[in-house]
Amino acid sequence: HPGEPGELTMSARAASRGFTLVETMVVGSITVSLGLMVIMWLMGISDLWWSSTIQSQIRTDAQQVVQRMQLELRSATRTGAAALSIPAAPNNTQITFYLPADGPDPDSLIIDVNGNTEWDLANPVQYVYDAATSQLRRLQGGQTVILAHHVSSVQFQDSTTPLPTTLSSNEVRIIIAFQATTPQGRTLSATSTETIRVRN
Repeated sequence: HPGEPGELTMSARAASRGFTLVETMVVGSITVSLGLMVIMWLMGISDLWWSSTIQSQIRTDAQQVVQRMQLELRSATRTGAAALSIPAAPNNTQITFYLPADGPDPDSLIIDVNGNTEWDLANPVQYVYDAATSQLRRLQGGQTVILAHHVSSVQFQDSTTPLPTTLSSNEVRIIIAFQATTPQGRTLSATSTETIRVRN
């Protein structure tokens, strides 16, 4: 009889066999599906994090390099022997200008006896965009400083730039674009535009 000692009921015997092949396959499929969902979720979070981080970085880089150029260009001039120059479009990817400096008189001042600004005409400053390396460089006196990496385009504009650009004679506009790619292959970009008033 089923109730006698030493004998197992049918349900107990079925339980003692463990999972069937079908049950194992179902559990395995569910586990794999859940694992894939977790991986895809983590990849999405990673892509979002990289996109936010890199986008923020290139925006910061754009602002910083424009601010650095702005500080120097405010000291430049559009008149006289020290006038800054920008090639005509589409070659307006560089600018040449001069900075004030103490002249031959040993007075440690950048203003001469007539009240005029003295300029370092022997050492022009150039901002040059190198498309091959995606770099914006500063050149002066045989020395090169890389101002920015990941630069996709640069334009320098002045009052001679064709319409629709409308700048006064003592204004210079910088338009610089950055581009970077996330580890997931997403391309991100940022552009900074600044109009700078130089000495007239």
